[in-house]
Amino acid sequence: MPINNRQKGFALIEVLVTSVIIAIGVSGLGILLMRVIQSTQDSAQQSQAMWIVQDYVGRIQSNAQGARLGNYVLTETPPNFCDNPPPAICAEYYKDGAEVPAVNCTPTQMATFDQWLTLCGISADIYDNPSDFIINPTLVSTCSLTIPRQSTGTPIPDCIQYDVTLTWDTRIAKTSKEASERIQKNSFTAVVELN
Repeated sequence: MPINNRQKGFALIEVLVTSVIIAIGVSGLGILLMRVIQSTQDSAQQSQAMWIVQDYVGRIQSNAQGARLGNYVLTETPPNFCDNPPPAICAEYYKDGAEVPAVNCTPTQMATFDQWLTLCGISADIYDNPSDFIINPTLVSTCSLTIPRQSTGTPIPDCIQYDVTLTWDTRIAKTSKEASERIQKNSFTAVVELN
């Protein structure tokens, strides 16, 4: 009687090949998932930046008198800017469960309040500001067009156009050992003109 040497089931080599193929597929899915999460985060930060800039542009337009005086020029955010609220809070807010009424502000005080509110928010204890959701926001607002002052006849020109740019940190590139070289920047810019 002949002996039947037929093996049944998988050989060890077939199991190893299958394991390697599955491992490559799973790692590829993991990398794809990381890229999708990173793209979603970048998109969310871009949306927040657009909201911050558009809000600041709206504040400039609503305080045209302060804007014409150049009060919305912000070349860089000073250190600890959010730790020092402006002397005049020009909006109602709640503190310790009680409503604090708004102060009647001058156009200059309103501009200072608008800059602080755009970057910092009313409360440091809660997330009440879009800039809380992006990494290291830096707001720069420059006067890009002036005209001679028509109403007063003084030699100080009116600022009638601002360039507003918000810059923030985004993806971290792992190609360098230096931490400063791994951080990339992203920015959003808008131009606002006054009548």
